[in-house]
Amino acid sequence: MIYRFLFLCVLLAPFLAKAQYEILPFGDVIRTPIKEKKYTDVEGSPYLIDKWSKGKVTLKNGKHYQYDSLRYDLMEDKLVFVDAGKMMHFAEPVAEFEINDGKTGNTLIYKNGLPAVDALSTSSFFQIINRGKIGLYKKVNKSITESKQYGSAVVNKTFNTTYSYYSLKNGIFSKIAPNKKSILALFEDKENQLNEYLKNQKVDFKSDADLEKIFTYSNK
Repeated sequence: MIYRFLFLCVLLAPFLAKAQYEILPFGDVIRTPIKEKKYTDVEGSPYLIDKWSKGKVTLKNGKHYQYDSLRYDLMEDKLVFVDAGKMMHFAEPVAEFEINDGKTGNTLIYKNGLPAVDALSTSSFFQIINRGKIGLYKKVNKSITESKQYGSAVVNKTFNTTYSYYSLKNGIFSKIAPNKKSILALFEDKENQLNEYLKNQKVDFKSDADLEKIFTYSNK
């Protein structure tokens, strides 16, 4: 009997793990059709990942969904998906989403609901780098830049991508530079331990993976 029970558990495990996410077709998710904005004269893409990607979505009402066709529009700061060949917005607010980066194999997690900062509102999405007591978040922005060669009347338009980092400490959400000085200031009570850690580790402050490790260590 014990072996039969264990065998059944192994068979059912994948289904139980997926039970918290409703697999498309879309069930009761409410969607709003949109017309994709075409940037025919702009080089590049307005999306975080240009190709449609698999991912998971959590709405503010607590419902979870799993998708094969997600894209995050950085120009509009909105998550979009495809249903029956049409591009859609979520009619109900999205609280958090995961999206798979096919190039790196990484799963990127984004959330909103963070305090308003600079020109960003509580509905703005930030990538979660570390959710620790002192959290680290990344904002990816895209804008259109114009340029033209000397003596030419042709204006070239290109999507320009910029990155900003923010810390969440004691409810205060503020922009930081991803460098040693800023991180030491956040963890001032652990300055000696952190200095020793950074001395013994080969850290690239331009790497999100390395920043995540530093915050994980410092939050212990």
